[in-house]
Amino acid sequence: MIEAEIDYDSEINSVAYRDILLNTILGLAMIIGIVAILITVKNKMEKEASEPPGNMIVHVLWPQGDTDVDLWVDGPGEPVPVGWSNKGGLLWNLLRDDLGAQPDATDINYEDAFTRGIVGGDYTINVMCYRCPQLPQDVKVVVELNMGEPGKTQMKALVNTTVKLVTDGQERTGIRFKLDESTKDIVPGSMNSIFKPLYAAKKSETPHGTSVTPPYEP
Repeated sequence: MIEAEIDYDSEINSVAYRDILLNTILGLAMIIGIVAILITVKNKMEKEASEPPGNMIVHVLWPQGDTDVDLWVDGPGEPVPVGWSNKGGLLWNLLRDDLGAQPDATDINYEDAFTRGIVGGDYTINVMCYRCPQLPQDVKVVVELNMGEPGKTQMKALVNTTVKLVTDGQERTGIRFKLDESTKDIVPGSMNSIFKPLYAAKKSETPHGTSVTPPYEP
């Protein structure tokens, strides 16, 4: 009886081919899994980045240059106005304190503040020319309200105005208004720009850039 010869080379090649194929499939599956995870993380980060940090958000923006304009805010129940020397209060938080170009990675000059919650009552938004080698400075003031439920963004514009600062050290009220907590809207007839000093009521005397003249009162 003649036994069939076993082709060991063919068998080895077959096993090697199966191993290579299996490793390729596993490698592709791993790559697909990693890509899926990266896409999920990226989408989550983009969603979190797009969500506002609070409920009422104030943005102030002024022209490029080494100019230090400060945002000061006040609201219901706030014992001390919130600004660079008192960045956090009961209601407001200052998100960014822009010193102009000292130091700054971009040429954009802006500051932001936000509230934790929507509280009815009187609000005051001020801007101050702390260090303005270039004058006048046109400062854009934007106030928005996030009407969405937690985790959802539904922005509503409340105020969009421009304040002209003409003197170094000048503080001006950009907008004052009363917010109706039930309607989440400004009470009709309550909006005005009558000056209310906020910088003078600051909490700290910590130096902030160079010296400054006393707040300007129109």
